[in-house]
Amino acid sequence: MTNEIKGGDTLELSSDINVITAEINAYQRVAGEAIFEIGRRLKHVRDVIFEDSMRKQKGEWRDFLRGVDFDITTAKRFIKVFEEFGEAGDTWHRLSMRNLYEIATLPPEQREAEHVTEKGETKKPEDMTVRELRELKKALKESEQAKEQAERQADIERSQRERLSAAYYYFDNPPRFRPHRIIRNIITPIPPL
Repeated sequence: MTNEIKGGDTLELSSDINVITAEINAYQRVAGEAIFEIGRRLKHVRDVIFEDSMRKQKGEWRDFLRGVDFDITTAKRFIKVFEEFGEAGDTWHRLSMRNLYEIATLPPEQREAEHVTEKGETKKPEDMTVRELRELKKALKESEQAKEQAERQADIERSQRERLSAAYYYFDNPPRFRPHRIIRNIITPIPPL
């Protein structure tokens, strides 16, 4: 089995599984570090070199991105990953860009917590596939929406209880009847012709 490398040379791959595993781990580490370094540099260019908003509005930021073969969405993802995990050490360096972005967009308190996948497995986000991460985000969003709906419903019920309580108070303690006010309002002078 051969593998082509730069310059057209070929490199024989080892038949030793331990060597292959070590090589894969080394390449993953390099790829992971590259994601953070690219994000760090993109953030620097955006925030320091193009800090003037007029330069950004004139499209210099977009032109720069085109020059390094990035679109704005991809650049924002690299920057987001760097901002969230750049200083975190080796934990995140072994993950793909897609995994890192999905984890970076999770609420911070959910990133280290264990979650149960749809298959019933308990995993931390760093051990999940992109599909599992998206399912987790969807479930968290649905849970948050259900919580908000329950809070709205509780507010409505509390308001209704307060109105009913006021009505019951009124019926238990009716205002005192004052006939002289009623008579004064009924008898009015007749205007002259």
